[in-house]
Amino acid sequence: MVPHRVQPVPPGQHLRGAPHAVPFLLHLLTDEATPDRKKLLWYLTALVTGEDDSQWFPDGYDTARIDGWPVETAVYEAVGAGVPAVVVPLLDHDDPETAALAAMLAAWFRADAPLTLPALRRLCARPLPRPQRATALIALGLLAGAAGDRSDTTLLEQTLADGDEPDRWAAAVALARITAPDIPPSAVGALTAELGVICTDPDEYEMTERTHFCNVGELILRTLDRLPEGRREAARDCLVQTLLRIEQQDSASPEVADRAVALAVYAFSSRQMSGAAALTPFQRAVLQALLGGDRIWVSGDLGLLLSDEYGLPDTPDALAAWLDSP
Repeated sequence: MVPHRVQPVPPGQHLRGAPHAVPFLLHLLTDEATPDRKKLLWYLTALVTGEDDSQWFPDGYDTARIDGWPVETAVYEAVGAGVPAVVVPLLDHDDPETAALAAMLAAWFRADAPLTLPALRRLCARPLPRPQRATALIALGLLAGAAGDRSDTTLLEQTLADGDEPDRWAAAVALARITAPDIPPSAVGALTAELGVICTDPDEYEMTERTHFCNVGELILRTLDRLPEGRREAARDCLVQTLLRIEQQDSASPEVADRAVALAVYAFSSRQMSGAAALTPFQRAVLQALLGGDRIWVSGDLGLLLSDEYGLPDTPDALAAWLDSP
């Protein structure tokens, strides 16, 4: 779950031949008799975004990132050719999951935002099950943000104020995309609260009950990482408290430790530390929280990350001594 280690798109080897198959798959989507078109929508999204679509948050799909990757570019263009006539009409499909999966696929095609947004707004206005509604809200934010369209701000702020989870943090993701740098503090609170739940109790956290987008933790971390400085302090305070809660647990699973490492990545943003005096107050607070126990250290991943990425000591004792150094 370490953001900067994720590749932008998967290597093109396994996509070889996919651009030629896409028109046929899009044709199957137009036929109501095609069994389980939802699987086709999942597959087409995976072809476009790779195994982890959170890598594209919070900026949306940027075709500049696949320049020089001819197979990925060909796949993206082939799928994009079917978005207006094939994918967008499915946003009005009677089946909520089919409509939400169409929204997730359409979310990565900025050029079609003016056509897709009206259909997305109709979808968001429907009574939807929770994961499908959250998916639609996130897609709305990605495309409205890409189009510079702030007309959905009132809807999203109302959802943030009155909605239940996962609607609230999904609306917060959308607001971060649409209203940056003016994202309301309540949106930051919704994001950090959800991240705290993921990190401290991953065994009880069912991502598929939240949204169809992949890896909610990564999605939120990437959104938080692009917050303007004036909105980051509240997020930082919450993340420090999350680390402290992890250390206070009776035991920490590998998944918990892995997510704690991701919080450290958020704190340091891949910057080498020249000395303890160069730490920001937040970074110092994160390191002190990591020294509060040994739950996160036992996997060995945290020490390796601190050493390799940031030039920090890789054991608790050495880190404590380094923090006390002049």
